[in-house]
Amino acid sequence: LRWPYRRTWMRWSRRMGFLKRFITKMGWIDNSAVRLRVSSCLLYESVADCINYDEFFTQFDMPDTFNTWFLITELHVWMLLVRSMAEGSEKGAAGRYLRNSIVETMWNDVTTRAKQLTMDNPSVVRPQIQQLSEQFQAALISYDEGISFDDKALAAALWRRFLSGRCEDYQKLEMLVEYVRKQTTMLDQLSRYDFAIKPKVKWGPLVDRGP
Repeated sequence: LRWPYRRTWMRWSRRMGFLKRFITKMGWIDNSAVRLRVSSCLLYESVADCINYDEFFTQFDMPDTFNTWFLITELHVWMLLVRSMAEGSEKGAAGRYLRNSIVETMWNDVTTRAKQLTMDNPSVVRPQIQQLSEQFQAALISYDEGISFDDKALAAALWRRFLSGRCEDYQKLEMLVEYVRKQTTMLDQLSRYDFAIKPKVKWGPLVDRGP
């Protein structure tokens, strides 16, 4: 799956109609779900708009394509999903609702970008998005298993998915593992308010260049 990455992509325009959908279970009021919907957009934007993609392209010799953009986005979205579930993983809980909203926001963005890239052949978008969706679900399982164990398990998951099994520089793999650990720690330290209500996510750099 190799779509050319275009820096002239039209920025994703959020359609606020979906904010009218809300969960009525567990006595939630409309405003609670709307707030989480807005937060999911802000959390996703902290990835799509603030991550230094060029740094990843350079450090890991990744081609500047849509596919690698998705791999980078996917990794950071996964970290957001892990943190979201800390706010409640059971059905109807705020954490699960936020998690699902982040995923929905991501796919809205991915679909919009894909359509911009395939305007001459729109029929290819659906099967390609389906393929990405299957890969995404597999990646979540792999990353979840990796983060649950030690650095070796996490490194193996990152090597298989993020680096496509091609990185032979183990120092770079170690750097990526350290980066993921630091970002998940940063997210864990955020209060419920600073993550789910008024998101204040500040991703750290891939390479710490010091003061």
